[in-house]
Amino acid sequence: MIMSTHNPAYPYYGQPYHTYIPPGYTPSRTTFTTAQPPYTSPPHSTPPDPWLREKVAFPQPTPSRQSPPARDPTPFVPPNPDSLDAGHNPKPRLKRASTTRPKLVSEKPPLKPALRKNAIKRSSSAVTLERTRTTSSARQRLAPKTRTPTNINPSFLPDHMFVSFHGTNELRLGNVAYQDTLDEIKEHIIPMWPHGVSNQMMSSLSWRVTFSRNPWSATGSDAIIVKRMISELFTCLSRRDYQYLTSLHTGYVYPQLVFRDMAEDEDSDFFVAYMSRSGHKMTLVRPPRRVGEQLGPRLRTAWPFKIAAQSATEEEIYSVELKRNTFGAPELDRDVFASHALREISSLGYKLEATVSLPGAGFLGFGGKKEVWVFRGARARHRPDSRNATSGRA
Repeated sequence: MIMSTHNPAYPYYGQPYHTYIPPGYTPSRTTFTTAQPPYTSPPHSTPPDPWLREKVAFPQPTPSRQSPPARDPTPFVPPNPDSLDAGHNPKPRLKRASTTRPKLVSEKPPLKPALRKNAIKRSSSAVTLERTRTTSSARQRLAPKTRTPTNINPSFLPDHMFVSFHGTNELRLGNVAYQDTLDEIKEHIIPMWPHGVSNQMMSSLSWRVTFSRNPWSATGSDAIIVKRMISELFTCLSRRDYQYLTSLHTGYVYPQLVFRDMAEDEDSDFFVAYMSRSGHKMTLVRPPRRVGEQLGPRLRTAWPFKIAAQSATEEEIYSVELKRNTFGAPELDRDVFASHALREISSLGYKLEATVSLPGAGFLGFGGKKEVWVFRGARARHRPDSRNATSGRA
């Protein structure tokens, strides 16, 4: 058994620390000038220092270097902002935002007597409301009631509407963009036909209505009602911003009347007229009174020996008829007669706006098509004290 000898200069008996330098050890490499000198064991005559290991690991300051005397701790005094900004305008101090959330105030509904009192106060100070007219951009868009085809852009808003008279009893409207247009037609035109409607159908932006008893080929008093319905159709579309442009015949079985969404027009007035099949008689359906009463005398003045008769009924139906020769033909050419009649009507403030073709009244519609002329003019404005103010259209 090997006994370890006790070294009085090293009281630690465990494993040596890496900072321990045994006595007499000389490092093999050069050290820096500022490095700590190698450790030399003190003489054996001095008693062993119990804190020698800590002093070697953490060197103590040498007696030659005196640490500066410690100063008395002085409390920190913040500078006075008034003394720093002397002679200058003091800067406004920022207000600290409140970090606390305000309490929610629960508003209780007033009692019924309070509601009645408030209602009386509001009614006494209420301002009268005036109706404002809406533009096309603010109008309610017509929503299709059926499934929209995949080839239709839902954001597309058509501004051209197509109107056509199919067969002998069907009216079709295509590209109906606004609900008020459809409501206007249902309210004013459909009730005019005394025999009613058999069917109505809405598909995407198209609407069709089927009337009973074939109105487009009707005769007599029913034919006069159909003429008035056509005049009212143009009036309704004019009130809903639609104006007639032209008629399309190519590519369609029935002619298409094209209307464009432009501007609201409540001052326009419409009436219709039609020529007989032989071209010797012209009939005006509910024209302004001045037009109906002056057309016959003007034509008689232009052709004194060519006008056979002129008539007017209580239903505001005016007609002018040419004389016929021994063979039954009119003595004046039909084109000359029609041209002169259009000129006189234009001089009275109405121009030819459109023509509507209707099927003939013969068997299966083979009796020849009838053509209705639509005239448009400005509605006459009367003063309240005028004698014609209560007589309607002048």
